[in-house]
Amino acid sequence: MIRPAQPEDVLAMAAIRAREWQTREFWTASIGNYLVGSRSPQQAFPDRAVWVALEDHAIVGFVAGHLTTRFGCQGELQWINALAEHRGKSIADHLTETILDWFRQQKAFHICVNVEPQNSVARALYARHGAAPLSDYWMQWRDLRQMRLPQPPGR
Repeated sequence: MIRPAQPEDVLAMAAIRAREWQTREFWTASIGNYLVGSRSPQQAFPDRAVWVALEDHAIVGFVAGHLTTRFGCQGELQWINALAEHRGKSIADHLTETILDWFRQQKAFHICVNVEPQNSVARALYARHGAAPLSDYWMQWRDLRQMRLPQPPGR
């Protein structure tokens, strides 16, 4: 199940991010401030959305994005994470579709995402959903209006 994130979800989201980089405290502050709009990435607008994926009432993944003008894009996928032990269940696919649908509803059709060149798992996820390279560290969905994105299994 995917639902909009609530302030009480921040600790679980921070714990997921901290498994890969930084500390739980760092991510609690960063995600919490992003969620309430007191932290904004470069050129971000206040419009943003965060969803969590639940399995047996536990948060197993999340996605966040906002409207922007960065790199000429209209939206930016900020974060997407799924717990390693829950990967392979299409959680990231469902979360990706959720954020891309939100961007479409906002009439934001050119979407960017920062991704390390060596992160082949994330690059494959984004490419599977229609993204293409923008630069070494960025991928983009050039025009979501022109794309019929694949439905993940079970959706």
